[in-house]
Amino acid sequence: MRIGKILDVVEAPGIIGTAMLALGTTRVPHIVTPDDDTAHWLLPRGAASRRPWPWARISRYVKVLTSVTEFGVPGTDLTDGPGPRWVYPDGWGGGHIADKWLVEDLAVCTLAHLGPPAQRCELCPEPLWPESGVRVALSRSPLRRLPGNTSRVHTHCAQAHALV
Repeated sequence: MRIGKILDVVEAPGIIGTAMLALGTTRVPHIVTPDDDTAHWLLPRGAASRRPWPWARISRYVKVLTSVTEFGVPGTDLTDGPGPRWVYPDGWGGGHIADKWLVEDLAVCTLAHLGPPAQRCELCPEPLWPESGVRVALSRSPLRRLPGNTSRVHTHCAQAHALV
């Protein structure tokens, strides 16, 4: 299957696939690839690009594949064996394509099992991870300055704006 022409694919570590099943709120199956211990969900073409920030927040843990590359999708009846296979959640409703809300459940599972999501840098659109950045004073209101009004931003953003 050519990714980017028909579907987007979300790739996460295998532990996230297991956690998603335990969470039980996503009623769509995923593909397990035991060789590299990954889980994959299929999304409609362009679904991830319509909500870029929620995906960027977990981009350290989850990859969204949207380019034209090959991806092997096993037959829908393949649920065991040594290679790629489908894992069906309890309450599965019959579809194989996840909806736009998949990212919310993935965020819950990555927070619980891999680490916190990124915040938004106040000076650029890139994710700011918890262990990086610096604290700077930024005016939130052009009308008045609030005391103790600081924000975390990327170090390079602070330097570019002469804030450090």
